[in-house]
Amino acid sequence: MDIESVSKNKNEIVYHSLLEEIRNGLLPAGTRLPSERELADQYACSRITVRSALEKLGKKQVIRRIQGNGTFVNGIDTIASNDFRVGLILDAEEDELYNDPWLSELLYGMISAGRKQPFTISVIPVAGKEDIVISLRNRGQSLHDYNGFIAARNLSEDEIEILSTVGLPFVLLQNEIQKHIHSYVAIDNAKGAYLAACHLLAIGCRHVFFMLPKDSPQYSDRIRGFQKALLEFGRPAALENFILPVTKDDCADAERIINRMLARKTTFDGLLLGTDGCAYSVVMALRKHSLRVPEDISVIMWDDFPWVSKALRLPLTVVRQPFREQIVSAIDILLSQRRMPRHSAIQRIIQPSLLVRCSTRTRTVAEGY
Repeated sequence: MDIESVSKNKNEIVYHSLLEEIRNGLLPAGTRLPSERELADQYACSRITVRSALEKLGKKQVIRRIQGNGTFVNGIDTIASNDFRVGLILDAEEDELYNDPWLSELLYGMISAGRKQPFTISVIPVAGKEDIVISLRNRGQSLHDYNGFIAARNLSEDEIEILSTVGLPFVLLQNEIQKHIHSYVAIDNAKGAYLAACHLLAIGCRHVFFMLPKDSPQYSDRIRGFQKALLEFGRPAALENFILPVTKDDCADAERIINRMLARKTTFDGLLLGTDGCAYSVVMALRKHSLRVPEDISVIMWDDFPWVSKALRLPLTVVRQPFREQIVSAIDILLSQRRMPRHSAIQRIIQPSLLVRCSTRTRTVAEGY
C-alpha cells in the first residue's frame, strides 16, 4: 500500500471516529475539540491528516472553528439524516437476492421508513462461510464506511464481537433473542407456531406434524410454541414424533419425507410447513398420491409469500410475519441510537398473525386420514 493510500485511510478513521462520538453524544454540542496536535497524538497520525478530517467535518457543518478559541461541536441536529449510511447484512449470494420474496418485503419496509426520515442503505450479501469483514473487503469497503448495520442473517458470536468492538450500532433480526443483550427486533416465532398449531387442532385435526428447517435460528422457538399448543389440547405424546426436520430450501428433502410417511402409512391430517419451498413441494407430493388439501389434509404455510398460492392455485392459510414492520422498527432504532451514548440496547418483539384461507377446514369426527 502506498503512502497516499495510508494517509487517506487514516483520514477516514479520524473522520468517522469523531463523527461517531458526536452522533453518540460522547462529544455533545458546544464541546471544544482537542487541538490538532493532541488529536494527531491520539490517533497516531500527522497534523495534516487531522486537519483534513476536521475540514471534512466542517463542510458538513458538524463542527465550527472560531479563530483564536478553537474548534467546537455544533451538535447532532446539524447532521443530515441522509448522511447516515446503513448496511443491511444478508445471508445470500449476490445473484440470489433478486429472487427472494423475503428481501422484497424488507425493501418495501425500507422505502416506507425512508419517507419518514431519509437515510442511505446498502445491501451487503454475506455468502457461505464468509464473515462481514471479509465480504466488505471483497467489495473494497470496510466497517467504517457505514454508520450502523441491520443484520438480517444469523450473525456468529465473532461477528457480533467485531461490531461491538468497533463501536458501530447494529440491530439483529435473525439471531435467537434469548442469547443477546444487544439491540434486536424479533418476530415472536413461538407465538406463530402456537397460533398455527392451535388452529389445526381446533378445527379437528388429530395428527398434526410440523416440518421446518433444522438449521434455522428460529427452530427452538417454533418448536416451543408448537409444543405448548399440543399440551393445551391434551396431546402430551413425545414431541419428537411430530417434528419433521428438513434441510433449508431443500424441496426434494420435503417431498422425500412426505413420500416416506405415506409409504409407511403414517397417520396425519394436519401439516404446519416452515418454509414456502416446503409448502409447494409437500402439496404437490400430496396431490401425486391423490390426497386433497384441505379435504384430506389441512395445511398451513409459514410466511405469506403469494407465489406459492398462485403456483398451487390454492389460497393457503399462513403464519404472516410482519417483515415490513420489523425493518422499519430496526431502522428507527439505528437512527435513534445516534443520540444515545454507548448505543444503549433497544429490544422489540413483534407479533405474527394467522391468516385463515382455503387450505384448512373444520373436520368431523368421522373424517381423518
